[in-house]
Amino acid sequence: MRFVLSVFVRGLVAVLPLALTGYLAYAAVVGCETMLRNLVLLFVPDERYVPGMGFAMSVVLLLLAGLGMYSFVVRAVYRSLTGIVERIPVVKSVYGMITDVMRLFGDSANKPFRRVVLVAVRDGVEQLGFLTKDGFSDHPDIGADKVAVYLPMSYQLGGFTMIVPKDRVRDVAMSAEEALRFCVTAGVTKTVRA
Repeated sequence: MRFVLSVFVRGLVAVLPLALTGYLAYAAVVGCETMLRNLVLLFVPDERYVPGMGFAMSVVLLLLAGLGMYSFVVRAVYRSLTGIVERIPVVKSVYGMITDVMRLFGDSANKPFRRVVLVAVRDGVEQLGFLTKDGFSDHPDIGADKVAVYLPMSYQLGGFTMIVPKDRVRDVAMSAEEALRFCVTAGVTKTVRA
C-alpha cells in the first residue's frame, strides 16, 4: 500500500503543475475570447466570425496599448487614471499588488528584482534576497551607506524588507527566477536553467 501511495504522489507531482499551468493558459485564452467577442462582432458579421478572433483582438489591443505608452499624451492620461485608482480604498491595494507582480515579470528595465544578493545576517549566516534600492540619497536620515533588500519567505506570498549596510550585501550569479523559486520552496526545488 505504501508503494502505491508513493507512486500516486509521484504521478500527482508530475501531472498537477502541467495540468494547472495548462488550465490557467486555457482560462486566459477563453476569458479574452469571451470578453472581446462582442467587440469583434462590431467589425465582422456574425457568420464570418471564427473562434479565436476575440483572443487575437486582445493581442492586438495589448500591442496598441504598449505602443501607446511611448506617447507622452497617453502616459499623462494613464498617470491620471492610475492616480484616481490609487486613491480608492481597497481597490488601490489590489491594483498595487497586481502592478507589482506585473512589474516583476514584465519589462526587464523596470523589474524590481534584477539583482540577487546574499545578506550577511550575522557571522556565518546569510539570507538570499533581492536588492530593491541601492542607496538612500533621498532619505539622508536612513544613511548613505545603506541599501534595501527584499527577503521572500518560504512557502508564502510575502516577505520583508531589510535596510542593511552595503558591505553586508554581495551579488550572487543567479537569475531572479531561480532565486525566487529557491526562496519560495525553501531550497528543495531542483534548479532549472534556461
